Amino acid sequence: MIVDAVYEEKYWYPEDGGQVWLTGYQLIDVASDRYLGRDAPELAARGLRPAAVAGASRHHADALGDERVAPGAPLELRRDPGNEHDANAIAVHVPGGAQLGWVPREIAAELAGEMDAGKPWCAVVLREQRPSPRDPRSGLTMLLAPASDLRLRTAGT
Repeated sequence: MIVDAVYEEKYWYPEDGGQVWLTGYQLIDVASDRYLGRDAPELAARGLRPAAVAGASRHHADALGDERVAPGAPLELRRDPGNEHDANAIAVHVPGGAQLGWVPREIAAELAGEMDAGKPWCAVVLREQRPSPRDPRSGLTMLLAPASDLRLRTAGT
C-alpha cells in the first residue's frame, strides 16, 4: 500500500509549556493538496490508523535510539496473546530487533482478531518526537495499515 505524505520538521508547544521537536511525515490528499488529520475519512476509508507507539519512552527508551526507526522506516508488529495485561496486545518492534512499545490498547482490540485470523497488518514510522533536534527520541507516531507492505510516497516522487 502506498500513502502520500510530505516531510516536515517543526517545534510544537504543548499546552503545559514545554516544547517538542517533531520531524517526519504528514499525510496528505494529493488531489486537494490538504493535510489529513488523524480522523480524516480518507484514512478511515483505506483502513489506515495513525497512532502513537504506546509505552515507548517509559519502557523502551533504549530501543528508541535505534537509527532503523527513523521517519519512513518500517516497523514490525507481533501479536502477544499471552500478555498478562491485555490478551489483544500487539507489540511494536524494530524489524528483527528490540521492542519499541505497543499498539495502543483500543486499536489493538480492533486489530488482534484480524491478525489472529491471518489478515496482514503493517506499520511505518510517521514522526519522531524529541525535546530538541539534538536530544534522543522521546516518542514515535506510526501509521498502521491493513496490508503486508506500506510505503510513504512524498510529493513529487
